[in-house]
Amino acid sequence: MNHPLRIFTLLLILALGWAGLAQAQSEQIYQVEVVVFSQASGQLAAGQGPGSDWAERAVLLDSTARSDVRNIDQTRYRLGTEARRLNDQGYRVRLHKAWEQPADDSLRVAVTSGTENAQGIYPVQGLVRLSQERALEADVSFWLNHNVQGQAVSEHLRQNRRLRVDEVHYLDHQGMGMLIRVSRL
Repeated sequence: MNHPLRIFTLLLILALGWAGLAQAQSEQIYQVEVVVFSQASGQLAAGQGPGSDWAERAVLLDSTARSDVRNIDQTRYRLGTEARRLNDQGYRVRLHKAWEQPADDSLRVAVTSGTENAQGIYPVQGLVRLSQERALEADVSFWLNHNVQGQAVSEHLRQNRRLRVDEVHYLDHQGMGMLIRVSRL
């Protein structure tokens, strides 16, 4: 094998190795756990409702066939103590779920709690997107939907937050809050 061909082959092998490493890092799967809560007697901070297309182009957690997005059994939840403490302190836990999800900027996971009404709205519904360039980030958008004297009233929490792996992060809103923990699998 002549010298230029050897160099080309070596460079090709190195380039493929780096591309494989970058792809493996971008496909990191995480365990995402979320606790959404409200004050039991808090005043509603009404906002824009989710709309019927709220989960358009999102993966529905409870009905997806994707192998990289799936529910996690409650026995593996890590925020159970925090959820119980919130209940004990007079807050109302509205949703507590955990699932597996890759850090993929183009993937949003739709999460719901409660029974869907005729307009396709759930008592609690939200979207979670994880991305990772330099740091892990979560982009979340959650709605608490209420029926007040026959009228639909929604509270909306939307935040983008840089996260540290295996730490509990608190996201705040006037009438609701959210705990999120993301761990590597």
